[in-house]
Amino acid sequence: MDYNQSYEQEIDLKELMFAVLRRWRPILAAAVILAVLLGGYKAFSAYRAANDETVLKEARENYEKDLELYEKNKATSEREIENLTKESADQEEYLEKSVLMNMSPYDVWEAKADLFVKTDYEIMPDMVYQNIDFTGTVLQSYQSALTNAEFMEKVAASQKLDSRYLKELVSISIGHSDNKINNLLTISVKHESEAKAKAVMDEFLAGVNQNKSKIRSSIGDHTVTVVNNSLGSLVDLSLADRQKNENERLTNLNTTLEDKQTQLSEMEQPEEVVSSGNAAAKSGIKYGAIGGVLGAFAVLFFVCVGFVMSDKVYSAKELKYRFKVKILGILPQTGNKKIGRIDRLISRMEGRILDRDVEREYGLIAANICNYAEGAKSLLVVGSGAEKLIQEVGEKLQGRLPDVKIVSGGNLLTEAESLKKLSGCDSVLLVEQCGISLYSLVEQEIEKIRDLDKKVVGCVVFE
Repeated sequence: MDYNQSYEQEIDLKELMFAVLRRWRPILAAAVILAVLLGGYKAFSAYRAANDETVLKEARENYEKDLELYEKNKATSEREIENLTKESADQEEYLEKSVLMNMSPYDVWEAKADLFVKTDYEIMPDMVYQNIDFTGTVLQSYQSALTNAEFMEKVAASQKLDSRYLKELVSISIGHSDNKINNLLTISVKHESEAKAKAVMDEFLAGVNQNKSKIRSSIGDHTVTVVNNSLGSLVDLSLADRQKNENERLTNLNTTLEDKQTQLSEMEQPEEVVSSGNAAAKSGIKYGAIGGVLGAFAVLFFVCVGFVMSDKVYSAKELKYRFKVKILGILPQTGNKKIGRIDRLISRMEGRILDRDVEREYGLIAANICNYAEGAKSLLVVGSGAEKLIQEVGEKLQGRLPDVKIVSGGNLLTEAESLKKLSGCDSVLLVEQCGISLYSLVEQEIEKIRDLDKKVVGCVVFE
């Protein structure tokens, strides 16, 4: 017989999985034992340590420190969140209502006026003592009068604006040249339209006239002349940058607020050790679970290694592919042994039929022998399975094949009597047993049969 000498063994993951599942009892036992041992040891150790007075005192002190730090950090985070929430709401309101933030930086209307303030101050030649120049004081008085809260509120009310939004539209500055005051007071108003810019400018020029008599009486006589008055549209790139910065500020505030809220939600209040028994139980459960996983993994590892390294016959399918031998029948090797529900379920998932009709199966085996061993006068039943199974197969086939002489042998590799019987028979029927027979021995059996020019009709496998 020309069996498959070029066969290369491959690991069948499906068979490996079912081989592992069939070892569920030792896996479960190892998991339970190691879980009990490791969990019990850690629980006992934790209970003994937790009831030590020194440990209890240290645990209470650590708890108080941790609780104090937790409450401090929590209070700080809550204040930060409150401040950020308010600041973010204010910034949103500002961006929504501010005239400056909502006007186009590429179409800004600007009204500008330069006011020349002249006093009666004159330089007196050849005099050591000069009169006091109060021009700067007059200019500062006008600047203060036009920027004070009362005047700003008045103008803002007339323009139907909030004073905070008006202040950023108006700029009042004193002119300087060579680090000296040059008698100029400049009023600049930016607005979204020509009419509104002019209206605000008129209000401020009116404010200059309203304060003129008061400043004269308080400081000194002077005149105020508008030397330059302009109104036009311009591009203000600095405004574009400011608008961008203010929007980015709102984004940064919201991002920081979200981070602080997440940080607060992730804070865990330290737990006080109320009962040493509870802590010991938690430790026991934790390490019990770890022990169970380790125990199951250890057995799984050895089962997998054993499956890969083992030479034992696992299934009839592997015999067929490895040695190109015909499988004439598959018989259960459970006998009268009761099979549990889990094992039965695993076998059904794997495709193995446990409740085979043995008599019907022997009938099929006999029919296959008639088909594949046509003309054979004698048939030797041998194999590396259990001797009683070989004898059983021979006895069952004897009554079903009256025209064929059935000779029950044993193991061709260990029994000389079986070798003697081999020379006097036409064909050979192999009987192999999963979990008992070895692939290497089956290979040697086939070689011996081939060397004597005998035909292997097929193989009966006990699964």
